[in-house]
Amino acid sequence: MRHFFVSSSLMPPLHHSPFVNSKYRALEEEIFSLLSSSTSFSHILQIHARIFTLGLHQNNFIATKLLNLCSSSSSINHACLTFHHIANPTVGLWNTFIRTLSQKKLPFETLRTYTQMKKARIPPDNFTFPFLLKACSLLSPTPPIGPAIHGEIIRTGFEFEPYIRNSLIDMYSKSGHLESAFFLFDGMTVRDVVTWNSMIAGCFRREDVERGRELFDQMPERNVVSWNTVVSGYAHNGQALEALKLFRKMQSECIPPNEVTLLSVMSACAQAGAIEIGKWVHRYIERKGIKLDVYLSNCLIDMYSKGGSLQDACKVFNAMVERTVVSWNSMIAGLAMYGCGEDAVLLFENMDRAGVEPNDITYIAILSACKHAGFIQEGRKYFKRMVEKHGITPKVEHYGCMVDLLGRGGFVMEAHELIKNMPILPDAGIWGALLGACRTHGNLELAEHTVVRLLELEPWNAGNYVLLSNIYAARGLWHDVEEVRKKMKGRRVQKTPGSSSIEVESSIHEFLIGDRSHPRSKEIYDKLDELAMQLKLAGYVAETDSVLHDICEEEKENALNVHSEKLAIAFGLISTAPGMTLRIIKNLRVCKDCHSATKLISKIVKREIIVRDRIRFHHFRDGMCSCKDFW
Repeated sequence: MRHFFVSSSLMPPLHHSPFVNSKYRALEEEIFSLLSSSTSFSHILQIHARIFTLGLHQNNFIATKLLNLCSSSSSINHACLTFHHIANPTVGLWNTFIRTLSQKKLPFETLRTYTQMKKARIPPDNFTFPFLLKACSLLSPTPPIGPAIHGEIIRTGFEFEPYIRNSLIDMYSKSGHLESAFFLFDGMTVRDVVTWNSMIAGCFRREDVERGRELFDQMPERNVVSWNTVVSGYAHNGQALEALKLFRKMQSECIPPNEVTLLSVMSACAQAGAIEIGKWVHRYIERKGIKLDVYLSNCLIDMYSKGGSLQDACKVFNAMVERTVVSWNSMIAGLAMYGCGEDAVLLFENMDRAGVEPNDITYIAILSACKHAGFIQEGRKYFKRMVEKHGITPKVEHYGCMVDLLGRGGFVMEAHELIKNMPILPDAGIWGALLGACRTHGNLELAEHTVVRLLELEPWNAGNYVLLSNIYAARGLWHDVEEVRKKMKGRRVQKTPGSSSIEVESSIHEFLIGDRSHPRSKEIYDKLDELAMQLKLAGYVAETDSVLHDICEEEKENALNVHSEKLAIAFGLISTAPGMTLRIIKNLRVCKDCHSATKLISKIVKREIIVRDRIRFHHFRDGMCSCKDFW
């Protein structure tokens, strides 16, 4: 790139005659007009050359406009070059350049420029500090640069400027100093909606959810940003049901959602499996003529995939004009969750032919697809290709997929060898996958060795104790089961309660094991009794080996009959029209008994039942499951 700099000494002198001044103003207006209509970086370079030729590069008004244009373009280097060739920049120009660097997420360069501004003896004004604080929020809490800038603000007398105060609150909350943010917040006599939003966002960002909701409820006035902050805050903190409840309240108060709202709601729908609310969001986007850009499309794919409507996810993917690697990853991962291994492999190969470079997440998706479909050879092939063709170093997640794949397929010792030869330390997920394989294939000796490793990593995780208990229970070793339970009790380990939710008429109903809190509880249990009778007539035998207690078979059957997914299915049957699909979301893996029972229930009631557990989807239809009993 060539730059032409013309010394102002070579230009004809500009006298202060009316004729010369009018000519100079005409040149200014010409350049400003060109800058206002600039559409490309190459055009900016041409105008910049003309500015130097005319000797107008020291005109602060033109320099500010040029700097703004350079900032909005992709070349931050040219913005730096432009600024450093201005002999005596005003405070406005310094602020513009500081803002540029801050917006480009270059915190050290931003703060270095402020230091240069001080050396040049240019006093900052109230527009200088907000962008410095934004830069500070991009840095980790150490070194404590934010508090140092706060000291500068106090010394220069701008501490009580509302915009600067809000920026301080935002900086402290993003940097992890929530109490400092609250100190400033509590000391403000006048707070605008931005102040409240910054404080609420800080609470949700630091998982101080109850405190954030309290502030939201106390707000004297709210805008759409306020609602978005809390809806997205709940969604990002794994409280999807609360996010959706708040979205309903937002609608009841006639607050129109924007694109940020829709993205957060779709994220919550994906977590909760709230497909009907998700479909409403999709229709709203179409009705309002909102452009389905790549971000919204990717969210829709994720929402439909996790909500139990793979067909709709495929429709969105196929309709996309532009696709990023995220689009392909989301679709492959969706197919993997449904056990559509062949389709996932085909899509992965199409991605390769389309020239889209896969990343590490792509390979997690395709290896997961192989894992759920039992494609041992394909999984080995892709694991090798990831390294040799694409130069991707396997992460712990990739090893986890391979251990799970090999273990499920019966290659338990090969999976163990893979763990022993890993160049990185295996995490609890990898040992957990091996323990699950030991349970499936009855390798008690290796299971006990694996549990020792797991308890070293996660002594608080009840799932590890439960898996070992299941292995002992399956072999009738009740004394060992009791010993495991004593260890859990001694270490105060609490088992995560199984919960299942179902969406009926856009409302989410959640059930725990043995739950009787639902208003229609009597009808639900009557339906369960009816289903139990129908199941017995169909030849169903309860798989009581998944019950840990050394109790009689009848008691075991009763315990299995009130598992949360069965309660959700019973509620769905009494609450929806005959033939309607039931969609259940479970927080844990489906047990063998519930899996067998649900297959038969789908045949008895002539319904499709879709269950998403912690690992994957199960589509039950006419007595069969899409997983082919491999999960």
